[in-house]
Amino acid sequence: GMGTNMYPSSSLLGGDKDATVSALPVDELIEKADGFAGVFPEHKYEIVKRLQDRKHICGMTGDGVNDAPALKRADIGIAVADATDAARSASDIVLTEPGLSVIVSAVLTSRAIFQRMKNYTIYAVSITIRIVFGFLFIALIWKFDFAPFMVLIIAILNDGTIMTISKDRVKPSPQPDSWKLKELFATGVVLGGYLALMTVVFFWVIYDTNFFSDKFGVMSLRHRPNETMAALYLQVSIISKALIFVTRSRSWSYVERPGLLLLGAFMIAQLVATLIAVYAHWEFARIKGMGWGWAGVIWLYSIVTYIPLDLLKFAIRYGLSGKAWDNILENKTAFTTKKDYGKEEREAQ
Repeated sequence: GMGTNMYPSSSLLGGDKDATVSALPVDELIEKADGFAGVFPEHKYEIVKRLQDRKHICGMTGDGVNDAPALKRADIGIAVADATDAARSASDIVLTEPGLSVIVSAVLTSRAIFQRMKNYTIYAVSITIRIVFGFLFIALIWKFDFAPFMVLIIAILNDGTIMTISKDRVKPSPQPDSWKLKELFATGVVLGGYLALMTVVFFWVIYDTNFFSDKFGVMSLRHRPNETMAALYLQVSIISKALIFVTRSRSWSYVERPGLLLLGAFMIAQLVATLIAVYAHWEFARIKGMGWGWAGVIWLYSIVTYIPLDLLKFAIRYGLSGKAWDNILENKTAFTTKKDYGKEEREAQ
C-alpha cells in the first residue's frame, strides 16, 4: 500500500518546509516522499520534471484538466476511466476500466507481447542462418542439392507452427525490456550456426559412413540419394521446429510450459514431417521413404543435439550481460504468477 511519508505542497518550489525536512534538497525530498498534499498543477509538473532530471522513468496518472501538464510531461501519461478530454489528449494511455490496478495488467500484457516479438525475432534469425548455411555447405562439400520442393514443405510447416507463438504462454520480463539487438542477433547467429553444423555432421555420417547402420541395425544410406534426401529432410524439420521452445523461454526450455496451441501445432507438424520422411515416394522431389527405423534414429539424434541449445543461450546471455544465471535462479515473472496476472482477484477487491 501507500507509504506514510506525506508532505504538504509548501515543501515544494521553494516554499516553507517542515523542520523535519528542511535540511533535504527538494530533489531528494521528492524521491523519498510517498506523496504530497494540496498540490496544484505547477507542483505536479515540477515533481515529474525533477524526477526525470534525476534519470527516473516517470509515469503519471490523472483525470482532470489540472493534471494535463504533468501527464504531457511524464514519460508515460495515464488517463484513468472517466477522465476529461484534456487529460485524455495529454496522455499516452487511456484506461477503460475503473481503478488503478488495471495498470499492472497493462504493463504485464505489454511485456508479454514484447517477449513474444523477441522470441520470434531470435527464431527467425536462427532458422534463416541454419537453413542457408546448412544446405550451402552440404552443396559445396558433397555436391548434394536439397530439393526446392522439400524446402517449401519445411517452410510451410515451420510457418504454421511459429504463427501460434502469438498465443503462446510467456513469462514477462521482471524489468522494463528493450530491443537488445546485439543479444538478439548474437543468440540467433550462434544457435543457427550450431544447428547448421549439426546438420552438416549428420549428413557426413549418413553419406560417407555406416555409423548408424552399424550401431542401430538400419540400412545404409550410402549411394541412396533419395533415401538420404528423406533422412536429411526429417533431421532439418525436427530440430527447426524444436528450436521454437529454446527461443521462447527465458530459462530452461523444458521447464517453461508452452501454450497448448503451440504444443499442438508442433506435434502435428512433426507427425506430418515424420510420415513424409517414412512413406513419401516423390520422384519430382527426389525423395523416397526410409522406414521407421531411420525415423527413430533421426529423432534420437535430434534430441541429443537439442540439449546443448539451452546452454548456448545462457552462455551468450552471460557473455554479453553477465546475468544469465540470474534469469534462472530469480523469479522470472514480474509482480505475479497468477492467471491473467491476478486480474480476477483485483476486480473482486
